[in-house]
Amino acid sequence: MMLDVVLLAFGIWLIVKGGDLFVSSSVRIAEFLDVPRVVIGTTLVSLATTSSELVVTVVAGIKGESGLAVGNAVGSCMCNVCLVLGVMAVIRSIRVRLVELKIPLMAMFFFAGLLLILTWNLRLSRGVGFTLVVMGIAYFICDFWHHRRASRPEDIAEVRSIEAEVTAGNPWLESRRKTAVVFALGAVMVIGGSLLLVDSATSLAEALGVSSIVIGLTIVAVGTSLPELVTAISSVRKNVSDLGVGNILGANVANLTLIVGGAASFNEVTMSRVIQLLNFPALLIGMSLVLWMLFSDRRISRREGVILIGYYFIYVVLVFGSSAMGR
Repeated sequence: MMLDVVLLAFGIWLIVKGGDLFVSSSVRIAEFLDVPRVVIGTTLVSLATTSSELVVTVVAGIKGESGLAVGNAVGSCMCNVCLVLGVMAVIRSIRVRLVELKIPLMAMFFFAGLLLILTWNLRLSRGVGFTLVVMGIAYFICDFWHHRRASRPEDIAEVRSIEAEVTAGNPWLESRRKTAVVFALGAVMVIGGSLLLVDSATSLAEALGVSSIVIGLTIVAVGTSLPELVTAISSVRKNVSDLGVGNILGANVANLTLIVGGAASFNEVTMSRVIQLLNFPALLIGMSLVLWMLFSDRRISRREGVILIGYYFIYVVLVFGSSAMGR
């Protein structure tokens, strides 16, 4: 069991480092494409930071652990909305321009509600999983081109200023070829870390006597959400918190469509009624809290950040409690 814990920690470290390389190279790619900052957050960086969840989904699906993959995706959404946003707000109050985040906010709520309905019979078929993947791809293509067409000169200037900060002192991000190498290295590290994460998490679940979906909802979810946390903290320190918020919203849409759908596409997913009735309503409540905070005064204060973090830890306790009830 101790070896599993060590391998789990090493896998998480590889994912964090690989995710950091992904984010840095993605911001550089955004500069090459001349796209606005919000697009970096809601599309390019969000897809880069969810690469760990995607790889975990593929690996878990191949190994027949689709429950772990779905738990990872849903748990990552909770972690992003409550823990990551909460930490961002505690560091510095989050201020955003809601008009730029309206589409990802609506999409996040829509797909979370859709999943609650689709899993009402306690399963996700392969056909439904494939449909979710197609919907996710369509969303990201439409979102990218919508913001690409609406970009303004000042948005491009913001991208270049962020790019200058990211590449400062990093000779590996000076050219397209070197950036591609950094992106590839990040991919290798994320894949290797995900392989370790799935194996060790599955063994740990067996040793602790809990289901793989519970491990996915908690330990694996936090591990694969660390790239989003690193990005969020970095965006707050650079006073571009809307990039971090956009990343979280985009990552959640990716989790609820590409990741959950990808897991179900490999193998039909089944879950207990207790897990189903706890997680999706809890996720919708967490999202509603964030929406209320943003719409009340266009920001999330430090006190509200503490509330979000507290809500997340209550959720984790309830997840493990529900697992004990279901046995």
